[in-house]
Amino acid sequence: MGETMGGISNSQYCWRDAIVELKVRGIRGATTVTENSPEAIGEAVSELLNVIETQNQLNPEDIVSVTFTATQDIDAIFPAAIARQRPHWEDVPLLDVQQMSVHNSLERCIRVLIHFNTPKPQKEVSHVYLRGASNLRPDWRLTHTSSSVSTHSSSFKD
Repeated sequence: MGETMGGISNSQYCWRDAIVELKVRGIRGATTVTENSPEAIGEAVSELLNVIETQNQLNPEDIVSVTFTATQDIDAIFPAAIARQRPHWEDVPLLDVQQMSVHNSLERCIRVLIHFNTPKPQKEVSHVYLRGASNLRPDWRLTHTSSSVSTHSSSFKD
């Protein structure tokens, strides 16, 4: 445990008159875009973050940081620029990086890793893989698809 202040350590939080132990957890997610355009990227990133927020009851105040990766064929707009427009996300630390290129890997793919504070155990965190990215982690697959997007399969898993 960390240092204490008033009997509560820096990893604990007083919520509704109860002391709750907070942990930093990670949420993984990914999606694909139909084309390399600001509109398609904006739609896919917004959809992904909406589902992640809903499935995990995620409050932007609890987010520690968010890292997006994009494959080399996505360069029309930064995914973080889309996220920054979300309500209450203006102060969330966001970073975009390019996904390493692996032969035969999924094209037009945006991945995200969100670190956040929560009392939940890691097994209760919902990881979200949408559209063509649902094949990357079938063990974490969420039944949520977009009919306007074709699925791509990849021999490499995320």
